[in-house]
Amino acid sequence: MADIVPHRPVLKRPENSALLAHWDALRGDAVAPQRSSFHPMDVPRHLPRLIMLEPDLPAKADIRIFGTELAHRLGYDLTGQDMFDLYDSDRVHVVRELVTLVAEQHLVAVGYTDWTTPAGHVFTTENVWFPLICEDGKVTRLLGSLWEMTAIDADIVSLGDSLDKAENLSDRKFYQF
Repeated sequence: MADIVPHRPVLKRPENSALLAHWDALRGDAVAPQRSSFHPMDVPRHLPRLIMLEPDLPAKADIRIFGTELAHRLGYDLTGQDMFDLYDSDRVHVVRELVTLVAEQHLVAVGYTDWTTPAGHVFTTENVWFPLICEDGKVTRLLGSLWEMTAIDADIVSLGDSLDKAENLSDRKFYQF
């Protein structure tokens, strides 16, 4: 069962905190901002690390935007792919649950992922997911932001073209405020 916290998350990365403030300002008194009010060019500092999903639950969650820095780190661009197809059967249920809870319950999700480079260096990302709604209140997009939490000991050219380098999300929480 998901851990739902009834207040605003305290994020560790100032960049994610700034994106949360932007999202919160766009939503006003609504449960989430409308997709039409969010313009990626309004947050240029975040563009290289943004992910935009188009959920069609429970079947898929197509990646509509995959930031250039994320593509550089992973070794390829995931734009156009179904996020659920990227994970093996042991891990896809965790990703599907996250997307479903954010989309269906209008939650903000925060998690931390440990990554291992091909050279064996480990770093952690803070991952934040926000719902964006259409006029009828249905979530039509999820906005994600991933930023490193720990110092990286080596220049990461690529994670070896594999999401297998990511450990399962840890400290995953959902927020409703």
